[in-house]
Amino acid sequence: MAGKIPRAFIEDLVARIDLVDLIDARIPLKRSGANYSARCPFHSEKTPSFSVSREKQFYHCFGCGAHGNAINFLMEYDRLSFVEAVEWLADSAGLSVPVESEGRGVRQEEQGPALQGLYEVQEKAARFYAAQLRAHPGGERAVAYLKERGLEGETARRFLVGYAPPGWRSLPENLGSPEQLLAAGLAIRNEQGGIYDRFRDRIMFPIRDRRGRVIAFGGRVLGEGTPKYLNSPETAVFVKHRELYGLHELLAALRKPERILVAEGYMDVISLAQAGVINAVATLGTATSAEHVKTLFRFCREVIFCFDGDRAGHSAAWKALDASLPAMREGRSVRFLMLPDGQDPDSLVQAEGKAEFERRMDAAAPLSDYFFAQLAERHELGAMEGRAALIGEAKPLLEKLPESVYRDMMYERLGDLAGRSQVPIGSKSTKLERKPGLGRTERTRPSALRVLVALLLQRPSLVSQIDDPARTSLVRLEKGGTLISKLLALINEKPDITAGGIVERFRGDAEENQVKALLVWDAMIPPEGVEAEFGDALRKVLKQEQKDRLDALLSKVEQTKLSAEELEEMKALLADR
Repeated sequence: MAGKIPRAFIEDLVARIDLVDLIDARIPLKRSGANYSARCPFHSEKTPSFSVSREKQFYHCFGCGAHGNAINFLMEYDRLSFVEAVEWLADSAGLSVPVESEGRGVRQEEQGPALQGLYEVQEKAARFYAAQLRAHPGGERAVAYLKERGLEGETARRFLVGYAPPGWRSLPENLGSPEQLLAAGLAIRNEQGGIYDRFRDRIMFPIRDRRGRVIAFGGRVLGEGTPKYLNSPETAVFVKHRELYGLHELLAALRKPERILVAEGYMDVISLAQAGVINAVATLGTATSAEHVKTLFRFCREVIFCFDGDRAGHSAAWKALDASLPAMREGRSVRFLMLPDGQDPDSLVQAEGKAEFERRMDAAAPLSDYFFAQLAERHELGAMEGRAALIGEAKPLLEKLPESVYRDMMYERLGDLAGRSQVPIGSKSTKLERKPGLGRTERTRPSALRVLVALLLQRPSLVSQIDDPARTSLVRLEKGGTLISKLLALINEKPDITAGGIVERFRGDAEENQVKALLVWDAMIPPEGVEAEFGDALRKVLKQEQKDRLDALLSKVEQTKLSAEELEEMKALLADR
């Protein structure tokens, strides 16, 4: 979807949805006190530890730590992207998703039908091309080619393989309006203003999104024409660096794949699936992107990139490695399968069979091994200059890794390779430092400020206990932070907001993880005692803020003259001690 979905719409949408009903439709929930519980759908367990709060509109698993609101649940359970989750919720609420374009808004009533029209015209085109493969005289050449490549009829039907006839205007008149055909990338406008078919005399591979909707096409030329492969241009429903060919078909066959292989071509994916290797996808004529990697790790924990073993293949593999680094966390694995020269997955699986190809997948090189092997080939490690160049090239790449034990181990291995016990490139220790304020661990007694903010997040109605002077003091106490300021402003703007709505407002913000941590923190306070505990925490926090403010004024008066306002403030604070 082009443009940006307005935040206000997303927040209102989350407020309309009952999270308990949403989850109960997928996982039977049982009443457990004020909340609802079930066995967690995100990890194996015998005793229910998955809790859903209707009041907070928030779920949390005490076993694996999964938590979030309605959008988070759909993204994790139904494996939808953020936009797809919003679209699903909007559809269930009978709403169209508005989109803000740069510089101006797009009205809700215009945007929904326009996008729906694009999906419909693409679906009609896919059915037309599939029919032409069997009915058009030119389709015989296409069928002969596909049979020569070893493709069976059932496999072709599964992937909706079709044929675009020759000629400039083969698409039927009732497929869609000229404007729709242009917007869908199925037609091109010439200099005279007329339009003609983009795809002509080509074998057609429909590209489907994760929901199974046709969003674009890839066309393979018959004969010696150029380009050999022609893809749809990017449209309002098709962005190349986000989509993966074959992902819909893979997820239809495997709900929870252990690993996914990323190949380069349509026929690679189709031939692998026909041979029984059904966990393969392909990029769409573009290099592997960070969005691709992020999408893949939503569905599996191991990604195997498969490329030809020539120079071009290694270049593509290095780009995939670069895109993967920011996503490398504990529990995730990236491997590289470099094929023999002149081979691709299509030809290799037909020659060797499923078992041998999967054996190759098992033996694929881990990211760490491939990373350092490639660096070692590029630099003369016998010379100091070569080792320095090695560190210089590795540094900006390793800095993309999230702080973790894995990152530290990569630094250590670089040090070993460069012949140094330590590599001075800024590796940060993974030991968790104790920080003041809201970030204290559960082993220490929670501060009054932590209790106050956690309870306010979990029960926003408690804001009624905070008057204007107290609000000013809390913001001042934050000393440059923004969480309290944002939270108070949000609740003031939307007094009826739930915890799930708060999570949505902080999505993508610097405070997002802090908000989530405080939302799932258990203060061990019975429901009837929450208001009193909040009031007590507020008094303690304000008392501490007054002390800090008085200390600051007393320190200042020793160095310079106070203003009249500061002097009056200091007298009031001294009188209140």
